[in-house]
Amino acid sequence: MLYVYLFEVKSIQQYLFGSGKLKDVISASERLDRLIDNSENSVLNIVLNAANLPSDLLSENESTQAIKFLRCKGGAFYATCESSVPLEKLRSLWTLTINQMFPSLVFVDALTQGTCLNRAIDSGHQALAAARNTPKVNIPYAPALVQRSARTGKAAIPLSRSAIKASTADHDDSALHLDVDTERHRQAYQNFELRRDAALQHRFTPESLRGEIGYPIDFEDEFEFADDSAVLNHQQRDAIKDMALIHIDGNGLGILLMKLKSALNNESERRFRQTYRAFSDALNIATVKAAQQATQWLYDQLKRQQATSEGNERVMLPMRPIVLGGDDITLFCRADLALGYARQFCKVFKVQSEIEIKKLPVQSIGVSYLTASGGILYCKASHPFMQSHNLVEALCEKAKKLTKSVVGLNNVNQVGPAALAFHRLSNTSQQSLDEIVATSQHFEQQVNGGFSMGQGAYLVEDNDLIEKANLSHRKFDFLDALVEKSSADDAPVSLSRWRQMATEIANGQPDEAERIFERGLDLSGDRGSANEFRSCVDNLNPSTVSDSSKKWYWETDYGYQTIINDLLIMGHYQLLSNQDEAQ
Repeated sequence: MLYVYLFEVKSIQQYLFGSGKLKDVISASERLDRLIDNSENSVLNIVLNAANLPSDLLSENESTQAIKFLRCKGGAFYATCESSVPLEKLRSLWTLTINQMFPSLVFVDALTQGTCLNRAIDSGHQALAAARNTPKVNIPYAPALVQRSARTGKAAIPLSRSAIKASTADHDDSALHLDVDTERHRQAYQNFELRRDAALQHRFTPESLRGEIGYPIDFEDEFEFADDSAVLNHQQRDAIKDMALIHIDGNGLGILLMKLKSALNNESERRFRQTYRAFSDALNIATVKAAQQATQWLYDQLKRQQATSEGNERVMLPMRPIVLGGDDITLFCRADLALGYARQFCKVFKVQSEIEIKKLPVQSIGVSYLTASGGILYCKASHPFMQSHNLVEALCEKAKKLTKSVVGLNNVNQVGPAALAFHRLSNTSQQSLDEIVATSQHFEQQVNGGFSMGQGAYLVEDNDLIEKANLSHRKFDFLDALVEKSSADDAPVSLSRWRQMATEIANGQPDEAERIFERGLDLSGDRGSANEFRSCVDNLNPSTVSDSSKKWYWETDYGYQTIINDLLIMGHYQLLSNQDEAQ
C-alpha cells in the first residue's frame, strides 16, 4: 500500500493583487516563490527539517520512512510514502504553517492511498476536486465590531516594526491598519530588502545581465516609460505612457501528463515517481529559459535607444516580474514592448519545452513539445490591479480558445499553437471582458446586424494545422504586414484613414467607411503598392469568395466582422518601436 499527499495553491493571482499596492504584489509574489521549491531556503524544506521528516526533496533518499516528491514547483507538491505517519505529520505541520504565514491563501490538499502509485494519485486528484467545493473560514474572522483594513475589508491587526517601516512611505493613516496578510507582506518587503533585490526577478534575468539590470518597484518614480520623450510626437508620448499586464499560461500540460502516465503505467513505482519529478523540473526550466530570453529581447530593444546605450549605469528595465511558476508567467511591461515580449516568450517556450521533454527518461509519450497562450491588457499605470488581473485572465482564456479551435476542442492527442489575445482599456471599469468588448467594439446597424470591430486574438507562429483549420487569417504575421503597410508615409490607407473608418462605423455609416477605404486606394499613385496593400487586407479576411470580391470586412452569423480595432491597437503601440528601427 502506498500513500500520497497532494497540495495545491489556488487563486494565486487574486491573492497577489489583494491590496492593490505594487509593493504588496511584489512582496506576495516573492513570498509565494519561496514557499514550494527543491531548495534549502524553501518553506517546504524548512518545515521538513523542523519536523525531522526524511525526504528526497534535496537529495535522493529511498528509505521506507522517507517522503518522496513527484512534484514540488509552482505552488503545488505531490508527495508519497510507504507509511501514512510521515505524511500525516507533514500535513498537520504544513497546513499550520500556511495558515500562519498566508492566512487567506486558498489551497486544497488530500491524503489518500492506493495499491500502486498510479491509483493513489488518481484517488488524490478526486479528493482534491471534492476539496475545491468545500469552503473554508479564514482566520482572523472579522465580525461587525472589528476594525477593518480600508483596502481589503479584512480584519486589521497591530503592525510589527518591520511592517511599520515598510508602510511609512505611504503617508496615510490607512497604511497603519492592515489585514494580517498585507502585514506579513510588508514585513517581508522590509526584511528581505525587496526594494534592492528579489529572488523572483533573478529567474527572469539572463546570466549575462545579472547585476546590470534592475526592475522598478514604483511605477510613478522608477518606471522608465521612455528615455527621451522630447523626440516623440504627441501620439508616441501617449502610447508609451500606458502599461501592459501580461499573463501567459502553458497549453497541452494535461495532454502530456495523460500521455506520460500511460507510458509509465507498467513501470516501477520508483521510475514512475522519478520521471514525474523530472518532468516537473523540466517544465520549470523551460519556463525560466523562455522568460530569460524574452527579457534579453526587451533589453536589446532598449539598447537601441541612445540614452540606454551610453554609460555603465545599471539599466532599469520597463517591466516588473510578478509570477513565474510551473508553465505560466505574469508581469507588468511598458505597453509598446509588451506584445514583442509575449511573442518572444511563446516562441522560446515551445523550443525549450521540446528540448527538455527529449531529456525525460521515457521512450516516447506522443507529445514532443508544449506551447503557451496568453493575454495582454493595455491600460493606464493607475488602473486598479485587481480589475486588471481579472481582465487579463479572461484574455488568456480567449487566446486558449483560439489555440484549441485549431486542433479541436476535444482533441487529446495534439497540442495547439501559441496564441495571444489583447485589449486596450481606456477607462476603469468593473465590467467583464465580454461586456467591455460588447460595449466598446460592437456597433449595431439598422440592417444586417452590427459591426464587430476586432477579433482580439491571433496565432503567434505558422503551423500546418492552422491551414487545415481554415484559421490562417488569425495569424500575427498577416496583421504585422498590414500594420507595416498602414504605417508607411505613402500608405494607400493610413492609420488615420482606418481611424476615420472606425468613427464612421460607430456613427452607423459603414458605407461612408467603405468610401474612405476605396478613396485611399484610388488616390494611391502606385498601383502596384495599392494591390499589395489590398492583398494584405485580403489575408485577414476568411471569406471564401474570390480575392477580387474580398473587402476589409466579412459577413458572420451575427452581422459583420472587421479587424480595424486590432490594427489600430497594434499601430498605436508599435510607433515607438518603428521609430527606433528607423534610427
